[in-house]
Amino acid sequence: MKPFNRSVRLLGFAIAVGLILSACAQPIAPVQPAAPAQPAQPAQPTPTEAPAQPAQPAAENVLVVGLPKADTRTLDPHRQYEITPPQIMRATYETLVTLPDKGATIDRVEPLLAESYEVSEDALVYTFKLRSGVKFASGNPMTAEDVVFSFKRLGALQDNPAWLFNDHVASIEAPDASTVKITLKEPNAAFLSMLVSPNFTVVDSKVVKEKGGTDADNAKDADKATDWLDSNSAGTGPYVLKEWKRGEQVVIERNPNYWRGSPPFDRIIFREIPDDAARQQALERGDIDIAVGLDVDAIKRLEGNADFQIIVGNTLDMTYLALTTNAELSKGLADKRVRQAIKHAIDYDGILNGLLGGTALHIPTIIPLGLLGTDPALAPKRDVEKAKSLLKEAGYESGLEITMVYPGEYKLSNVILADTLAAKLQEDLGEVGVKLNVEPRDPASHRADYRGGKLMATIADWTPDFLDPHGWASAFAVEGAAAAKRVYYANKEAEKLALDAAKTTDPAKRAEMYRKVQELILDDAVFIGLIQPKVQIVASAKLKDVIYNPVYFLDYYFMSR
Repeated sequence: MKPFNRSVRLLGFAIAVGLILSACAQPIAPVQPAAPAQPAQPAQPTPTEAPAQPAQPAAENVLVVGLPKADTRTLDPHRQYEITPPQIMRATYETLVTLPDKGATIDRVEPLLAESYEVSEDALVYTFKLRSGVKFASGNPMTAEDVVFSFKRLGALQDNPAWLFNDHVASIEAPDASTVKITLKEPNAAFLSMLVSPNFTVVDSKVVKEKGGTDADNAKDADKATDWLDSNSAGTGPYVLKEWKRGEQVVIERNPNYWRGSPPFDRIIFREIPDDAARQQALERGDIDIAVGLDVDAIKRLEGNADFQIIVGNTLDMTYLALTTNAELSKGLADKRVRQAIKHAIDYDGILNGLLGGTALHIPTIIPLGLLGTDPALAPKRDVEKAKSLLKEAGYESGLEITMVYPGEYKLSNVILADTLAAKLQEDLGEVGVKLNVEPRDPASHRADYRGGKLMATIADWTPDFLDPHGWASAFAVEGAAAAKRVYYANKEAEKLALDAAKTTDPAKRAEMYRKVQELILDDAVFIGLIQPKVQIVASAKLKDVIYNPVYFLDYYFMSR
């Protein structure tokens, strides 16, 4: 993996504190005549200390994070695969390896629950020595058996993230209580980066089994722990899950057994505030400490306000247009020329500048800029005449009609409402003779139908599972993989390149192979890249170390007030 750097800009802040001490001189009382002698009074005890007062509870240090409408399906770490959960997973669970402290640097992997690791010369066997003294929230010590159970459960559940384990791991074993040995099916240059994914978190096997969890082959049907994990956590993280009210909020509290030392906040509340204006007002009132996903106008209004800091960074997220190749869903879209016409019809500049005010990049294909093998020059440009010519060549000179289902009232990549982008695409395609019928759905049903391969066309977003191009190439270019299967995409040349690149350790050769994968996907025009958003988080100026990371968003262990 070729190292790459991202800049995360913190708008610094300063707090000045003044302490003024003053003393008031008291006048000396005049001498008074001696008073007549009084009868002696019984001696009174001299108090040695002030009377005891009722103890006052210390004020709680609570952090409140305001989120747009969340897409959380579950908080079971081995099932979650949506955009909102990773930052909660990062606070409540941990992985064998991680990015450097505070996550500001993402060009290398370092041990976390593992104390050290070794990789065999053939890059097939990874051996991890576990850190001693780590406890779960329950107080149970973490052992190698917990790691084995966790990874095997991830694969056995056969939920959306299961491929991370099943596609790559041949075997996993615990030679002793502090050692984990993982043997891969084939060399994989991205494997250590993959292990940073929140899906590879280590859970308390004893507790999860007590709640009905299993790592057996029949876990897909037999595992019953998810309901409990949706309201509780069984990890080693600095916080523990206390409450999830779907559509309202998630509450986590300090883990008293945390091995790295007590985290700074007593409680963190992730509160859903779907309306941008309401979220901004809550921030300005002090009801929340961090506002995520504010629109461009709100960000501009808050710039220069000394009460707030704005954190900006390039994400590795993407929003894209997906077009089916299945003739049973759309005869027109099954023709590559029609898909290419749609690619040329889109007004990319209008989306990036007109709708987003420059708060995003134009992602060339399906691999975000900044990763190995990417090049902004690959990004397609609008060409209306080319689009019309391709439609004519495909036999649709008089136009054609397609239907695009999308997640209505949902903010794609946290930067643009799906309704807004859908309307823009409808307008752009209409100019070349493609009638785009748009059909909003609630995000959950849209996601289910898209994953089930039932949609003719859709807009969707994708967040990183790990920081290597393999995470995108394997999902989009390999037939039957997570994204490719949704549009019935198959290109054997692209698939072979994507798979071979993961086995190649030479960065230059890998870069060349990933570039070719992108060129093939661009030509097939099945996945059309639209937006690679910049993240803009607005936080109270009183907070320290609010640092963005493209895998788990924010690391709340290092953040403080």
